[in-house]
Amino acid sequence: MLTIVFLSFHSEHHIKRHILEIDKKFPIIIVDNARNFEFKKEIEEKYSHVKIIIPKENLGWAAGMNLGIKDSKTDYVMINSPDINITNHSIDKLYIEAKKIKNFALFAPTYLDETIHKNFYKKLDETDGFKNILEVEWIDNSFIINKKEIENIGYFDENFFMYFENLDFCKRIFDNKKKMLVSKNIKFTHEGTCSVNKSFSLEVTLSRNWHYSWSKFFFFKKHYGFFFALRKIFPNFLRSVKKIIIYKFLLRDSLKFQFALAEFKGILNSVLSKPSNFRPFEKIN
Repeated sequence: MLTIVFLSFHSEHHIKRHILEIDKKFPIIIVDNARNFEFKKEIEEKYSHVKIIIPKENLGWAAGMNLGIKDSKTDYVMINSPDINITNHSIDKLYIEAKKIKNFALFAPTYLDETIHKNFYKKLDETDGFKNILEVEWIDNSFIINKKEIENIGYFDENFFMYFENLDFCKRIFDNKKKMLVSKNIKFTHEGTCSVNKSFSLEVTLSRNWHYSWSKFFFFKKHYGFFFALRKIFPNFLRSVKKIIIYKFLLRDSLKFQFALAEFKGILNSVLSKPSNFRPFEKIN
């Protein structure tokens, strides 16, 4: 069987939509980093196949998703962002294909419109015996994890709070010579940056700016070394300093100054080997 896992942070509007659209034969686990106990009570009283996990604190993407995966009782787990659009028919087809293939680590649908963005990077090869299924080097979003195939690799690196955790996960899978597959015939869409209720847009933008910068340096340092990571993050550093000067002293735009400062401090914390410790609704560290 397949378990569907969503990570939620003030994403109740999306979660309710998914619960109504997904067949009840698939158990659903929601890890709610916003810690909305009223929402948990409302949903679990109404839907017996849905479980909402409330962590002790906001865990971010990696640790939050790991919590949902580990709580699942099935060999296959499909992880998703709340702001995806995927039909129950597509989920069903993906699961049916997954059972046929078996020896894969990750298996994903592809974007409905691939001229804008692809859900995978670097096609490696056609998968023998399976038409319209490609083996790839990296998958971006919404994929089935075959837990048995990655038990010696581990799940997401919990040092990442937001951004680059998928890339790190896929790199470790690729380095261990496990298969990552996408189906050209099974489609979905991803709205992007729309997971969180719009009333929290300021806090979320600050968090995204801080964590993208932190995670980018950490990822490249982890896999390619400190000095390579410095080269990769240096353009981001220069842009953040330039924006701080412009928005603080020339345009006096306090909001854009905050965004630039968040980006700068994310870089600084990562270069100094400090943890990814900024959380929405808290002061920037």
